[in-house]
Amino acid sequence: MARKPIIALLAAACALFVVPASASASGSWDRLLAPESACPGQSDGSLPRPVQVQAMICMHNWARSQEQLSGLSVSKQLRASSNRKAHDIKRCGQFSHYACGRNPFYWEQRTGFLRGTYGLGENLAFTTGTNNTVREAMDLWLNSTEHRQNLLAPQYRQVGISLVTGRFRGNRDAHIWVAQFGYHH
Repeated sequence: MARKPIIALLAAACALFVVPASASASGSWDRLLAPESACPGQSDGSLPRPVQVQAMICMHNWARSQEQLSGLSVSKQLRASSNRKAHDIKRCGQFSHYACGRNPFYWEQRTGFLRGTYGLGENLAFTTGTNNTVREAMDLWLNSTEHRQNLLAPQYRQVGISLVTGRFRGNRDAHIWVAQFGYHH
């Protein structure tokens, strides 16, 4: 199947960033892509979702370590929030931070993450066909300035990453990734 990646992010303001199907995702930031030996499971999109999510968390922390940044710990609240957002995207068929007409921070608020002083960022990715791997989604994020800035933001200390698979926008094998970053003071 033809390559068809789409990615988006959320930082202080929402912005949708689309990578055309003909664009090459490989670029100068490939040095931040972990080798398979460091993050097993990154090259097989048929592995169980929990295995792929764990590989994606590993890829994030490996990339951050290459930039001398601290690793991200998994937040139960952000994990629940990212999972609900991924399901909203699939259910409503809207690849957007505003999926199902919700405020971009709807699920973070519902899970209680927005209490106190906080900061948030969100990266979205949608891949299909032979590009349905952790490595491909990470490559897209690293080679997009806005997504890389979220991923490597030193203030973020926590992450929640979710993957939903299945039929989406006419693709029977879509992978929808949601990575939510945050911190509390």
